[in-house]
Amino acid sequence: MDTTKSEEKHLDHNKEDAAEDKFRLYATIAFMTVVIIVGVPMWWKTTEVYRVGLPSSDIMELSDKPLQIKIKIGIFNVKNERAALIINELKEEYGKSDIWSLEFIHKSNFDKANTVKTPAALEALILKEVVLKEGEFAFIEWPKLQEEVLITNERTALIRSDASSKKLMQVLNTYILQTHRVKQILAKDQMDSLKSEAPQAEYDVTVSVLNPRPDIMDAKWHVQMAVETYLKPYLDQVSHISNYTLTTQWKYQLPFEADLKQVRDNSILNRHYALSESSLPHIITAIEKNLGSGITDKTPLNLVVYITPCDIAPVYIYNTKNQRVSKDNINGFISPKWGGIIIANPSVEICREYNDHPTEKVKFYVQTNDVMQIMLHQLQKLLDISVEVTTDGVKTVAVEQLAPRLWEYESYLRRSAITHITTTTNTLQSLIKLLDNISYIVINDDVGKAINLAYELILKAKEALANHELMKASELAQKAFIASEQAFFDASLLAQLYFPDEQKYAIYIPLFLPIMVPVVTSFSMMIKLLKKQRETKAKIKTT
Repeated sequence: MDTTKSEEKHLDHNKEDAAEDKFRLYATIAFMTVVIIVGVPMWWKTTEVYRVGLPSSDIMELSDKPLQIKIKIGIFNVKNERAALIINELKEEYGKSDIWSLEFIHKSNFDKANTVKTPAALEALILKEVVLKEGEFAFIEWPKLQEEVLITNERTALIRSDASSKKLMQVLNTYILQTHRVKQILAKDQMDSLKSEAPQAEYDVTVSVLNPRPDIMDAKWHVQMAVETYLKPYLDQVSHISNYTLTTQWKYQLPFEADLKQVRDNSILNRHYALSESSLPHIITAIEKNLGSGITDKTPLNLVVYITPCDIAPVYIYNTKNQRVSKDNINGFISPKWGGIIIANPSVEICREYNDHPTEKVKFYVQTNDVMQIMLHQLQKLLDISVEVTTDGVKTVAVEQLAPRLWEYESYLRRSAITHITTTTNTLQSLIKLLDNISYIVINDDVGKAINLAYELILKAKEALANHELMKASELAQKAFIASEQAFFDASLLAQLYFPDEQKYAIYIPLFLPIMVPVVTSFSMMIKLLKKQRETKAKIKTT
């Protein structure tokens, strides 16, 4: 009887243990489920880096297809046989080019062409019948021309009756297409590539007048009116690519921080001062910090007029061969990407007056035309618009208006579009390589949108160039360049640049390790419980 009761108690105890083990098993499974199935994926999702999808492979293939640029060239007022020969020779030469796709147009029969008496009248007559669009160019024959080729300010060049196709090709490559410079821009080899920046979207052009000795020099100049008269009309004509802001300012007591060497001469003052070319960079460094150009977010261009005080006037620039650069009373020099400086010397008569009465101020009226002509030339050089090359038998008509030559500006637009496309392509490809190599850099929606936009605009700009749509291509290429710059310099790319995966694990492992220890022990306990249950079931079956 007692034995039976003890057996019953033992069975009840085993049942209780089994039930308890069962609950412990369920609790362990539930705990592991929450941690492994819910906790780990949640941690992984919340700690992953957000990266927008990008057309990486398409961007890397952008430079595989060469750039094709279509241009129409007219051959006008040339006899059919001679025109056919010239066109065939030009087609044969440019057919080998990977860049240019030239379409030649010939027309010789113009009404009243034989009645005109000047080449300008012939040009006007032809341009009334044939409309040349942006980027197009035409050669017009004028038998009595003194030069072999005379390039006008419009989209035309006058050629003599004996001008060869070789000379026309030389004019096209050197002046209109600027093939050498374009090849340098497109060159993949760093040794051959052209070290030039793409035109920026906005420029802040500041004209500064420096009067270092206002105590002795009473300088008179309406600089604002001079800028509005000379520079503004020019910049208005070239504002298709970039926007320009013009400002003027006067600065005082900013002397040249350079060594001036006194040189004896035969002038009334019996001397002048020599400024060596090697000292010019030091002058820029000395005055730059006082010009205030660093406070703008636009690309600054500085145009400085330095009024030489009579105690050191006149100052002339000397080259490395110890020779005066210019015989004029106004000297100037430029520093690429920074700006230009013009040294305006007062006349010897004014300075002799100062020497006779050193305690009195002398009035100095700045010669607007002389200074602004030099300043306008400097601005053209800084913006890289003007074409300054010399070729035997080729002459260009002098510019008589405050605007660049039409063919000159359109060559600049074409070159700028190519530069923008090339720069944007290189920027996007560099950015894609960076993002592929560093997986923990965030690519947010704004960056992804800018990259995709730049990529789409590049394709459209290339298509526009191939379809002879110069203005459209220039505009699209500039927008692509701006979008790529915004993407490359976006601050969000640096958000986790110094928080790589290794640091992430180093920070999170100490936090999750205490949680994972119970998980591991619970897993071990679950195995023991399952093993115990199997043993219990086996004993029951045997009994």
